[in-house]
Amino acid sequence: MFVLEALALGSLLVVGRGLLLRFPYRGEPDSGNPVLRDRDGVEEQNLNPENPAPNRIGRDLRISTGALSLAVAGTVWRSPMLGLISLSGVFVVFLPTFGAALWTLRQRRVDTHVLDTVRLAVCAVMGYTIIAGLNALLHAWSQRLLLRSERDLSATLDDALGISKPSGWVECHGVEIEVSMTDIKPGEILRLRRGDTAPTEGCVVDGRAMVRPHLTLGETIEVRTGDRVAAGQRLESGTIALRVQAAALHLASPHGRLEAAATHHTPLRRIGENLGGRMAPWMLGAFALSTPLMGINRAASFLTTSFGAQMNRLGPYTARQFIGLAARYGILIREPKALELTNLVNTVIFDGRVLADPGVRTWAAGLVHALRQRAWPSAESLALPFAAYVMADTEAEGSALAEQVGLDGYFAVFSEDGRAVLIEGLQSSGRLVCYVAAQYHDAPALEAALLACAVQETGGLEDTPAHILLTDPSLRGLMGVFEMAPAFAAKQRRNLLLPIATDVIDISTTVFLHCGLIYSVLLSYSGFLASLARARIPNAMALAPPPATPPIEAGDRPVLTP
Repeated sequence: MFVLEALALGSLLVVGRGLLLRFPYRGEPDSGNPVLRDRDGVEEQNLNPENPAPNRIGRDLRISTGALSLAVAGTVWRSPMLGLISLSGVFVVFLPTFGAALWTLRQRRVDTHVLDTVRLAVCAVMGYTIIAGLNALLHAWSQRLLLRSERDLSATLDDALGISKPSGWVECHGVEIEVSMTDIKPGEILRLRRGDTAPTEGCVVDGRAMVRPHLTLGETIEVRTGDRVAAGQRLESGTIALRVQAAALHLASPHGRLEAAATHHTPLRRIGENLGGRMAPWMLGAFALSTPLMGINRAASFLTTSFGAQMNRLGPYTARQFIGLAARYGILIREPKALELTNLVNTVIFDGRVLADPGVRTWAAGLVHALRQRAWPSAESLALPFAAYVMADTEAEGSALAEQVGLDGYFAVFSEDGRAVLIEGLQSSGRLVCYVAAQYHDAPALEAALLACAVQETGGLEDTPAHILLTDPSLRGLMGVFEMAPAFAAKQRRNLLLPIATDVIDISTTVFLHCGLIYSVLLSYSGFLASLARARIPNAMALAPPPATPPIEAGDRPVLTP
């Protein structure tokens, strides 16, 4: 029996070594995070611990379930061979973690991947197969929840933005035939239903529907037989038959950019990851020093702590929730950190071109009135009241817009560089600026502002430096940005503090109540899963638009000289 166990363990080590050598980790120079690449330098998502592939998550969940079952059976039947087989499943599930730990050690650092690896090595050496199997199952389950958040975001963006499907239904002799959108020819009849987006312009020959422009939350209009439908208009309700007048267009889709934005770092996420990186060596040292005093089972509890490092998963999860919610209201978030920066703003400056339309000025007046009623923590701490301005090309234009919208003043600056210099000067004096620009204008000013928003009705997330795009030209989405910001910051703070509190409880109970490793594993994952649950946003959550015609009075706003 001993020979068979030795052969099984040796085979496992050989296979593991081969896989780790086949896919060495190399860190990204700008982030410091490990990314798994093969020998040709191609990124291998299947073995990336921070971004596992969907097929691997499903397989890991099945393997970890089998590993835990074998571990329990091996303990009940006192079969060491079943325990070794269960450990092989655990090794497969945690293979990306082992690779990340090896990469980190080569950088002469210690992080949570190293702690996980040492903890699982303790389980293998000491025969804690049930603990290892349970650890693998909880790890796979948490990864599945993270993957589900990615799928939910993709589905939400599909529903909110109305991106055209790759195929559509064309009528041919009274029968509907599904064809690729690229194969639709002028003169054919295309059947569109609720949620579909017209891939090209055409004339309605049958039916009626309510439509709105592509990627825009503007007012819907009704179309019926004889009316024209433009490319990109989305059906909010109804069904129409559209006679195609031109070849299908490729409509810009911000899906990929918005989904990737969730992985961008925010200030609170960096704080958590940095804290976790600093605490990891101390926890490894605590394990080594306490083992002779407390025993290896209790001492290994120090290896379950993260002290904020779980923000590398909780941060993107929370960002996906808010990116999806914002997209339903025509707010496209390119940088999640903008939601944390929004809480620092105490000044809003509008580009005069944004307020050119009289209807937009009406909504802007309501928006400014609603913003004045909010609490502005940074305004109180800096002893500067909230203020709103317009940036115009001429004195006359700026004075007129400031009077019509009810602003605190105006700036007359013609050049783009001059606007950027002005914003930098305001911010150096304590005026933390949210700059609202027109579609493609004022790139230097957007880059200078603490929070950069741009009104951009259609796609093209790559060609603007703005943090946030508002697809509704009436500016109603800007109020939604300020409404979401406190909630996002609160959830991010909870993501940071709840796991840390769990780690403190874990260490305290280990030292004073003599709890063991299995308790620490359960407590650690309980804190992580609780954070996921609290970070989730209900689908019914609504963002209230500002009133269109507020009762603006002279005493409602402070008088502030620009």
